Amino acid sequence: MPANPDSIASPDWIREHLDDPSVVFVHTGASAAEYESGHLPGAVSTIGYDDFTVERDGVRALVPSKEEMEATLGRLGIDESKTVVLTASGKSNWPHRAYWVLRYFRFPSVKVADRSVAALAREGIPTTTEVPQVAPVECHLGEPDPSVISTWQEVLEIAQGDASAAVLDCRTDDEYVGNPGAHAAPRLGRVPGAFHLNWEVLVDDDGRFLSDERLRAIYAAAGIDGSKPVFPYCGGGIRSSTSWFAMYEILGWTNARNYDGSWAEWAVRSELPIQTGA
Repeated sequence: MPANPDSIASPDWIREHLDDPSVVFVHTGASAAEYESGHLPGAVSTIGYDDFTVERDGVRALVPSKEEMEATLGRLGIDESKTVVLTASGKSNWPHRAYWVLRYFRFPSVKVADRSVAALAREGIPTTTEVPQVAPVECHLGEPDPSVISTWQEVLEIAQGDASAAVLDCRTDDEYVGNPGAHAAPRLGRVPGAFHLNWEVLVDDDGRFLSDERLRAIYAAAGIDGSKPVFPYCGGGIRSSTSWFAMYEILGWTNARNYDGSWAEWAVRSELPIQTGA
């Protein structure tokens, strides 16, 4: 049982709420083609990088401002009276990134579907290619919650030897040792002293998280046990959102704080130290 069961929507919950006017299903992914290939009835379309990140001061994939997110949600017909349920076509970080962004702005009720739309369809839940008519509304978000985000200054303290918290690299093995990843960066490597756990091992091919016991064992093997704050990061705070969700909402480690700037910011700030190699 997740520490916060309200953060996850099961197939049964989704089936019961497909026609609930107080629920908005938000399909999110890397491109519009994912939505166009099939989504839950009534679901609205979002594109992850366009709707849940912005570029600011030369750093890509940062969390949008409060006003930018209010405009995005309002365009989608979502105000704070709704329950938002985030879905994706397949195994994806984007529902967790969107969840983290909404959680950061204290959105009252948000959930992630516990598996992909493809897996939900195998459970008999209908999908469609129809695009719903959406009436824009005004959305009002709360002020940012600092308890779910970490900054480069805090991460630097750990890199310089502060053992009161841990940094967790959620990227691939290649990126961790300093090889190029999917996104170009001016410098390659990792935050010095960072532990490593590729986000992909946390979920199965249908996007479902492994059991609580299995997650605890995987994190423990990587050096993370939830006993002190942990700052997950990746290339741009997207993949690390999945690990943050696993730690914060499933395992109840509320001292987990996503490093939103991640390598996109760390690599740009040339004064910050890096480490390479195994």
